[in-house]
Parts: sequence; C-alpha cells; structure tokens
Amino acid sequence: MAHHRHLQGVVHLSFGAVLLLIGLAIANKTMDTREGEDVTLKCRFNEHYSDREYSYYWAQQSPNKYDNVAIKGDTFNSNYKIDYRPNQGIYDLQIFNVSYARDNGRFECRIKQIGSDSAIYEDYYNLTVLTPPQPPLIFPGSETTATEDKKQELTCSSVGGSPDPTISWYREGSTTPLAANLIYGGSRDMQTTSTLTIIPRREDDGAKFTCVVWNRAMPESQRLETVTTLSVNSADGE
Repeated sequence: MAHHRHLQGVVHLSFGAVLLLIGLAIANKTMDTREGEDVTLKCRFNEHYSDREYSYYWAQQSPNKYDNVAIKGDTFNSNYKIDYRPNQGIYDLQIFNVSYARDNGRFECRIKQIGSDSAIYEDYYNLTVLTPPQPPLIFPGSETTATEDKKQELTCSSVGGSPDPTISWYREGSTTPLAANLIYGGSRDMQTTSTLTIIPRREDDGAKFTCVVWNRAMPESQRLETVTTLSVNSADGE
C-alpha cells in the first residue's frame, strides 16, 4: 500500500520515468573519504512527506553490526548531525571527523509510513575510509626453489588496506598480468592474498615474478612491489 501511495504522488511522470526514479533511489552509491575528514551523505526525495505520517532514519551496516545512527532529527553520536527538512525533500547525514573504526561501511537512508514495515524511499551509500595497504610479502620468499614439471605455488600477501587492495602477478619482461587466485581480506586488519600456480620448466630457472599491490588510497602512479626469483631443480635430481 505504501508503494502505491508513492506512485500516486508522481502522476505527472511517465511510467518509465517513475521506474528510473525508483532505480536511482535504491542504487548503491560509493563515496571515498579519509580519516579526519567531514562528509555529507545526501538523502533527497522528490515528494515531501509529512513527518507526522512517516518515520525517517539512517542506519549503518558493517560486517559486525547493524545500527540506527539517526531517527528523524536526532542522532546517536556527537560526530553525526542531521539536516532534517522533510518539507523540502532533504534528510542528509553529516559525519564529522571520519574514522575507519566507526564509519567505514554501508549507510542507509529510509523513509517508512508509520505502522508499516515497508520503506517508501531508500538511499544507500558505501562509505570507504581510505587506508593504503602494507608492503607485500611473498611466500616462500625472495628466492623460490622449485622442481621441474612439479606444481609450485607463489603466494603474495598484503595486510590491511581500505578498500581491499588488488594484487597482480607479472613475469619479468611481460606487462600482461598472470592468472592467480585472489582472496580479499575484508577489512584493513586482515590480509589479502593472491596465489600464483606455475609448473616450472628447466628454462624457467632464474625467472623473476613480481607481485604488485594497489588500492584507491594510493596515488594512481604508485605501486607496492616485491619480487621472487625462481630456482628450478631438475626432476631427476641432476
């Protein structure tokens, strides 16, 4: 019923335009910030809902919690402030002195008709508090001893980073990334790993493999790199 009322309010728009507005309202938006900065998450809607008939709230979802951070004009943290003007279609969340521990995650703006569980308007932000990753490490090490024609794994890991970093493998002399198994850490306290599996041949003795790490907290031109050199033993021990 709530959705029906919402559509009645835009009778001057075509059906296609209504679908576009709904799609924009529920689409995830991505916003990057850094520790100590101030950001505003805008929640704007075309219809002006009376605050006596509708409830407004912001909530935050992260891997370990789902909490309301504001209801109508009231917030539950001194670093949060609400710009609460429903008659003008404005319900923005202002975050001051951003911190990774508190603010990194998904924020949701929702408007519900009082007495209903269904939202008539929703807006979502994926807020990323940028943190550069740590320098990568390669296992087994800077020198890798392998056996000819026997599967060998090279694992590159980088702790932290927000968002999770990308890790790419390259063979010396090539700019084409090698296929590898990438496992994201999920938070800046966990390591992201990329495992490259090779079957070395005798002519691969001395080959160098480079692990390259990057995320959006770093300048576009910067990369973190480390190299391992392959030492290939003959399969017959010679």
